Amino acid sequence: MSWTQRIIEATGARPEPRDIDWKPVETELGTTLPPDYRELWSLLGGGYYSGFLWLLQPRSDAATEGLFYPWRWDRVFHPEYASLYAPYDLYGGPGRPGLLGWGRDQTEGEYYWLADAETDPAAWPVVARTDGAEPWHRYDMSMSEFIYHMLTDHDFKPFTVAATTAGPFLLPEGVQITTVEEWNAWANRTDGSPTP
Repeated sequence: MSWTQRIIEATGARPEPRDIDWKPVETELGTTLPPDYRELWSLLGGGYYSGFLWLLQPRSDAATEGLFYPWRWDRVFHPEYASLYAPYDLYGGPGRPGLLGWGRDQTEGEYYWLADAETDPAAWPVVARTDGAEPWHRYDMSMSEFIYHMLTDHDFKPFTVAATTAGPFLLPEGVQITTVEEWNAWANRTDGSPTP
């Protein structure tokens, strides 16, 4: 079973396959994106995993939720921020490996691939930190394996959110939680249903 399938099973999310035009995004990046990222987006679309982790959208426009917003912001508009990523560089396209963001969370956590257009994207490690003042953590695993451990493994410190809910869930894109009762309905469901 793939890590993507494990995430789907753990969250109870219902896959709704969608066609995504990957060409504009991958052309600008100069590389294909990891297959598990493509699979998660193609099957589940956007949303917050356990109400916490947001996968950046595969969009080449200026949307703040898109892959390109942080990449362009730091690389093109604010290169003076490069030192904030030390000891890593920011991904700059073929021949310029470095960090390429794939996610963010509700508490300023940052999630990246250590991207290299010259290597197989399925082998890109994850580099993450809980916020901009904390140290980096490198994981030689795929993004989907990282997400699975984050959602289910109580010992996956400092990134686990397993203890925050009765079970992992995917809060679909566009669904907003506005009350404590709504949060509790999502976060504490115990029947395995994909929605409260």
